[in-house]
Amino acid sequence: MGLFNRFRRRVKETVDASDAEGMLAEDGSEEAKAALLAREEAQATPPPTVDEPPLPKEEDWEDPEDDDWEEPEDDWEDPEDDWELPEEEPAPTPAPKPRRGTPAASKVELRMMRSTTGRQLVEVAHAPRGSSVEANITTESGDDIRIDLGGGVVSEGGRVIKSSKALDNLLEELEWALLESDVSSDAVSGVVDALRNQLVGARLRRGADLAKVLEASLKRALRSLLEAGYWDFDATVAKALEAGDAPVVIMLVGVNGTGKTTTTAKLAHRLMAQGHSVIAAAGDTFRAGAIQQLEQHCENLGVRCISSQRGGDSAAIARDAIASAKAKDIDVVLVDTAGRMQNKTNLMNELAKVRRVADPHLTLFVGDSLAGNDAVEQARMFQSMLQFDGAVLTKLDTDAKGGAGLSIAFATGRPIVFAGMGQGYEDLTPFDPDWLIEEIFE
Repeated sequence: MGLFNRFRRRVKETVDASDAEGMLAEDGSEEAKAALLAREEAQATPPPTVDEPPLPKEEDWEDPEDDDWEEPEDDWEDPEDDWELPEEEPAPTPAPKPRRGTPAASKVELRMMRSTTGRQLVEVAHAPRGSSVEANITTESGDDIRIDLGGGVVSEGGRVIKSSKALDNLLEELEWALLESDVSSDAVSGVVDALRNQLVGARLRRGADLAKVLEASLKRALRSLLEAGYWDFDATVAKALEAGDAPVVIMLVGVNGTGKTTTTAKLAHRLMAQGHSVIAAAGDTFRAGAIQQLEQHCENLGVRCISSQRGGDSAAIARDAIASAKAKDIDVVLVDTAGRMQNKTNLMNELAKVRRVADPHLTLFVGDSLAGNDAVEQARMFQSMLQFDGAVLTKLDTDAKGGAGLSIAFATGRPIVFAGMGQGYEDLTPFDPDWLIEEIFE
């Protein structure tokens, strides 16, 4: 029996024991008024403010002739002439470094969804919402996600949901079901607290089953988490190539053993099937056999692989692959990287160097779904130290419960883009939020 089948049975027992009426108050009653007032107060509470770092003072940056890096004089020869600073006005912000084939600034739409390196991401369209009553979930990364509470909750009429022991019992059952599905405690608390705050004081349509409304609301909450910032990989690559921003550089990061090299090969297979030319960079120069593994995959797929001896400079390999792609008009460069433990700052700094040199259009974090909450902690640290645009969740064809995907989305604000469903080159599919939710519920 699935976790949520068990939840439904437990809900029925809970509701029968409390007669369900203990969770509802008639409109106009004192209990209803108290619940509505509590809801209004909760919604009126302003979010906590975050202290902004102070802007740098002009004297901190306006006077280059006093900086230490000006010496020696013979090398710099009159910095005032080189920099051409006005006498009384602060220096203008330097123009950003031009990217490979980036479209002209006049054509860039500022409100579009962007990658961590400023490239356009093609957002996946979502179905329109059908409820007039919504809840708000704030993720760990500070993103606000709106969820609708479903057709059972109405804006007028009906009976008012009040705070009660029976409602707390139902929400507690939901918490346990989610925790047993490997959803992190932080994500569980965020989702369940948002539901509690919005359900208490909400109006339940007459004849609606509160337990079913609660379950449907939870599904919508989880789906909203997974769909937030969800972008289309294939369309994003195609859009960049159409704009002349080639080669498209895709960098894969993660800890050891999550399947980065295999995922690199799967991406190469997917891109080639869509008519794109591909070159791979064997940037994992530390793991024994990693170079040979990627070279074998590339030989199987008919893809050129840029590599070096073990212990070589990963950043130089990425740079050489990009230069080769430019020279040969290759569409996509896939940069495989060495596994990095997220708590090793020096190793993460080396990875950051590869990212600076490669300047990737997309950075994908590869996580092992079997790692559960460990995968969440890895994603959290990689996001804080490196930043990525989306995640690939591997080994979902095994006995993974799926909660890692929800937790990564909650912890980082980044979507799951692909799911690894096997060892074959074709076993990499665009992530389907509805599929994962059904796996958890059933």
